[in-house]
Amino acid sequence: MRFIIASFFTLLTTTLLAQPNQSNKRAIEVFQSLLDKLSSYETMSYRYERSVNYFSENYHSETNADVFLDFRGNDTALGFKFQVENNIYKSVYNGSESFYLNKEDSTIKVSFKAQIGHVQSLPTLTNSIITLKKALPKILSDENILKKLSDTTINSSSYYLASFVLHNISLNNLGDYFPISLKRDFLYKILIDRTTFLPLHVIQTNNAEPKDYTLTTFSNLKSDITQIPDNSWYYSTYLKDFKPSSEKKATLIDANAIAPDWQASYFNTNDSISMSKLKGQVVLIEFWIKNCGYCIAAVPELNNLIKKYKKYNLSVIGINKHDKQEDVNYFYQKNRPKFKSVFDTDGSITKAYGVDSFPTLILIDKKGIVLYAGGFDKELLDGLLKTALD
Repeated sequence: MRFIIASFFTLLTTTLLAQPNQSNKRAIEVFQSLLDKLSSYETMSYRYERSVNYFSENYHSETNADVFLDFRGNDTALGFKFQVENNIYKSVYNGSESFYLNKEDSTIKVSFKAQIGHVQSLPTLTNSIITLKKALPKILSDENILKKLSDTTINSSSYYLASFVLHNISLNNLGDYFPISLKRDFLYKILIDRTTFLPLHVIQTNNAEPKDYTLTTFSNLKSDITQIPDNSWYYSTYLKDFKPSSEKKATLIDANAIAPDWQASYFNTNDSISMSKLKGQVVLIEFWIKNCGYCIAAVPELNNLIKKYKKYNLSVIGINKHDKQEDVNYFYQKNRPKFKSVFDTDGSITKAYGVDSFPTLILIDKKGIVLYAGGFDKELLDGLLKTALD
């Protein structure tokens, strides 16, 4: 990964020194050549590496995998088959079934239909070959998307640096536009080999936090691979070494249910709080994690609700089961929530309320009855609070 990061910073430097060609036409020609090249392959394999560097959130992660793609036949729901594998998991979609092998606990999860949500959430398909192949036709046909092209040099080799900007939308793994509630521009830079017209890097940044970036790298790219064993595509092949997963999806607590009791300690203090101690008060709980854009966006709105209902008997409490103390401290220093958070040490609170996405808000009335459970909806919560606090 050191080579990837070094190449990235070299790319930034050389891009500034290069003479940019502002011709939208030239950029379109290079993007079209890239798309034509990717579309010419029936199968391909490559090494995928991704580095996420969100300096604004004090967050860094790296992931990698070996990827095999098969575009033969148009009878699959996704238009392709894939195998993605690293030392932690293997994920396979064969056109009729998808399955996920967890190498850490030797379990397998299988579904006999295309799991679009699973594909969109696979970290090793973010800003991937699939993303580019699916997104480029839309980007090329949209005259409102400005495309630019520069010539740049890395390690004495010359490359194209093609870029485009998306306003208030980003690309999901399958190359579809994903709307963003926050106003920001997403800049995508693609380093392209001048001879093969294959991508080497995809760099994603945004204008709100310009120092934050995601860097994906493709290496050892090979086309028309045929040596993948036929039986590697079917989950039954792996049942000897992997047992079916018993994991059940959490079910969010219903409105009108009695709020489960719990007790936990606040971050940075020895003070504890419990639902039983809060009886007689209206309680708004936010389950949150540090690296969640919607959690960050919810902070000022929650602060406004706290200010608005300051004279009433309202308690707002955050619950976090994922992050370390230092990460929670960073979140509080940067985003300034006006509510305290507790640490769900063993995940029992999160489990009791059936929470598996963030942020999740739980509004509880003075009698301990759940009035609302779901995502952050400012207007809905405001209306419910007016009634509950009367």
